[in-house]
Amino acid sequence: MDIQQIRQKTAYNASAKPTQKQATRTWLNSLHKQYPLALTLTLKQSICVRNVKGEYYKRLDKDDIKQIARHFTHKLNKQVFGSSAKRYGRGLKYLAVIEGERSNKNLHIHMAIGGLPDDVKWNEVDSLVRNAKLSVDGLDEQHKVDIVDSGWMEYITKELGMKDTDNVLWDLM
Repeated sequence: MDIQQIRQKTAYNASAKPTQKQATRTWLNSLHKQYPLALTLTLKQSICVRNVKGEYYKRLDKDDIKQIARHFTHKLNKQVFGSSAKRYGRGLKYLAVIEGERSNKNLHIHMAIGGLPDDVKWNEVDSLVRNAKLSVDGLDEQHKVDIVDSGWMEYITKELGMKDTDNVLWDLM
C-alpha cells in the first residue's frame, strides 16, 4: 500500500484545517521537554456533601475535579518549596487533563509537571506526591509517577474533542 492509498483510506486531506485536538496535541508536544514528570491521580467517584438538611453523596463533576486538582497542586507546591510556595508564589508548572468524563470510565487526572528544583531528586517525587495527597479530599489512594516519554502528551489528550478542549484544566497552567 503506498502513501496515496493510505491517505485515501484514512480520509487524509492535506489542505484541511487541523482540528482543535490536533492543534492542542501539536502545541503540547512542543512543550513536552519543559514537563519531565508524568503523574496520574485516581479520584473518588463521589464525595460526601454536608449541609443543614443532612448529608448525601454526589457524583464528582468537572467543577469538583478542578477544585480537587487545584488543592492538590497547592499541597504539592508546599511539599516541594516549603513556605516559599505561599510567601513568594513559587510553584511547579502543571498541564492537567481530566479523563473518564466523556468515556464514562472511572474519573482520573493526568498531569505533566515541570519546574522541579534541582535539589529535589527524582526518587523523592513519589513520596512528595503521597504526602500532598494526604490532605486532599476526593483523591483515591492510587497514583502513578513516571518520567514523561514522547507519547505522554498524546496519551493525556486522547479524550479531547475534535472541536473543544473542555477536559484540559487550563487554569492550572
